[in-house]
Amino acid sequence: MKSITRRPAGPSVYAGGMYFGYYLALGSLLPFISLYYERIGLTGVQIGVLTALPVLILSSTTLLWGAVADKFRLHKKILTAALLLTPLAVLIIPRTIEFLPLIPVILAYAISTSPIVPLMDSMALEIADANRTSYGQLRVWGSIGWTLSTLLIGSLIEQTGIRIFFYTYAGIMGALFLLSFFQPARTHQQTVSGNQNFRRFFRLDIIIFLLSVYLISITNGALYGFFSIYMDGIGANESVIGLSWSLSSLSEIPVLIFSALAIRRIGSTGLLKISFIIYSLRWFLFAFINQPGLALLVQLLHGMTFGTFLVGSVTYMNERAPEGMGTTAQAVLNTVTFGLGAITGSLLGGYLVDNFSMSSLFLVLSGIAGSAFFLFRLVPKFYRE
Repeated sequence: MKSITRRPAGPSVYAGGMYFGYYLALGSLLPFISLYYERIGLTGVQIGVLTALPVLILSSTTLLWGAVADKFRLHKKILTAALLLTPLAVLIIPRTIEFLPLIPVILAYAISTSPIVPLMDSMALEIADANRTSYGQLRVWGSIGWTLSTLLIGSLIEQTGIRIFFYTYAGIMGALFLLSFFQPARTHQQTVSGNQNFRRFFRLDIIIFLLSVYLISITNGALYGFFSIYMDGIGANESVIGLSWSLSSLSEIPVLIFSALAIRRIGSTGLLKISFIIYSLRWFLFAFINQPGLALLVQLLHGMTFGTFLVGSVTYMNERAPEGMGTTAQAVLNTVTFGLGAITGSLLGGYLVDNFSMSSLFLVLSGIAGSAFFLFRLVPKFYRE
């Protein structure tokens, strides 16, 4: 009888727990911070600027953090430092209600938080590869954490005031800081020169891929900056706004659980094409909705948009990453998606909301998502999986 070797579940549990905690914290902050800015009297353009600042910093620092972590094997230390400094910066935000004093505080928050996601993603990809699981099955715990947080935080704000989410975020991140001292060992080593690796990142098919995800990330950046304000404008209270974010992340869970099966059947490129098409439909529907209940139904498309986009893009980049450059590869992706694309979306959203309307914003986003689909269809001309 053949013996069965069981791989330890500890690293997978750890990665899932880190995702759960991080997105539990982020779910208490991200959906409501633009609403907080509006409540203290900031304009649409000012909200767009403050929303764009973190992603501007992410664009300019994430790739550096990733390269340093891969080159000098500092993954653990950088993640621990980031998890300490980020909540300290967030605790300063509610101490001011004026636009200009908020800028340096948001900059400090942005610098400290920028390495967290690529470091966690590269860790999860290593663990998934070593333990015969999938990235999606680990990342799904982030969606569960986000769902719980957004479901509860709206009611908590109604009972205690809008500033409570800053303290909730800081408390959870403080717990993650303590948990970071128990990170599993990293295994992948950089095997070829940095210059040679970077040249491999910029084949024509990867450039087209990055341009496509940049366009989609413009639409996501506008959504994250202005969706709570959109819901508020069509009559939703804080609890319903929180529910809208909860439903969106809840819809991610089955997509992430079955993502490995989808990757095996249609590949990362097929998953991304599905994402781009449904993104265009989702934004188009929002342009004509004026009732919170209908908006909640459309939010259920989030799993088939962001969920497929997340798994597809992370997998696509990981499949093409040189050995030992996993964090750098995810940093490149994060720079384009949560950096350059998100900042463009934040600024575009602020301009369109101030000068036109929310409906105009979503119609523009629908067109951008459609353009991403047609651009990405060019990839097979330059690369065959």
